Amino acid sequence: MSNIAPLGVISDNLDLAAKFFRVMEKTGVSSQELTLPVNDKTARDNLAMFLRAGCPSVSAPVSVHPKDFLVYLQCEVGGKSKEELLTEFEACNMFVSDWAKDFMSKPAWKPGQMQTIKFARATVRDLGFTDPKKLPTTKQVWARIKELGHDLCEPCDGPAIRLSLKDQPKGDYFWTAMEQIADSLGSPSVFYVSRSGVGKSWLYTFWVAPGDGWFLDFELVFRLSK
Repeated sequence: MSNIAPLGVISDNLDLAAKFFRVMEKTGVSSQELTLPVNDKTARDNLAMFLRAGCPSVSAPVSVHPKDFLVYLQCEVGGKSKEELLTEFEACNMFVSDWAKDFMSKPAWKPGQMQTIKFARATVRDLGFTDPKKLPTTKQVWARIKELGHDLCEPCDGPAIRLSLKDQPKGDYFWTAMEQIADSLGSPSVFYVSRSGVGKSWLYTFWVAPGDGWFLDFELVFRLSK
């Protein structure tokens, strides 16, 4: 019996749960969406943030505080040339697209200094954009990350993140929020980290123009503030 929570705590939690379901009912959230946190870590993190805030009205503007972003990954970045990184990728049985190799050959891609960095992973919606009919542009999303006190990824971060995510789930993918680098066709691009459904770990690049719109469920990785 010593493991049972005090009645007062149970009552408070039940009140919070009841408030949560009342708020969700008013917004027309489906039962499928309510059970999403059971199998999705990002959804669980978002739910925890919502509950900690006391179940605010979802019709009101969402205020995101820098501390709300969890550490998705902490790893060592920088200090390695393109050739050294490609050798590591091969040793780890990871794959690098031809366009990613081209990207890493450009003067704007720099190895950077070796350091340990903490990264956050968030959806565009997590950054405070909530209108699916008015998708934020790359320029707006990048600006929001900075407004929240964080930093864009450096050019050296994409390969380091790919190498560190040896246990990335199959079918998982995300973009690195970074200043775009033009490839050999002149297309402004960023790194795209993915693991295919058959388990192949890839580092790609993805064309990202400043005026492109971002769907609210797209996920980005960026540097957490220190």
